[in-house]
Amino acid sequence: MSYDSTLHEQAIKDRALALNGTAVVVSLVGGQTVTGTLAYATTAEHYSTRYPDVLTVTASGKATTVRIDHISAVAQG
Repeated sequence: MSYDSTLHEQAIKDRALALNGTAVVVSLVGGQTVTGTLAYATTAEHYSTRYPDVLTVTASGKATTVRIDHISAVAQG
């Protein structure tokens, strides 16, 4: 069985959408974590929905933008 990065990235996007506006811990592929309030939203396009390839985590007034393909997990917390 091969690893499908497209399915993993869509799962991360779906999880980020579900946790939008809440406190989260984002685990990065390299082992680091980013903690704060998550901002992630889709946009409507002609006949489809666009899922951005980045999300933003804000802590103490500082926003950190993270590419979806650099994320291994998103957890509430």
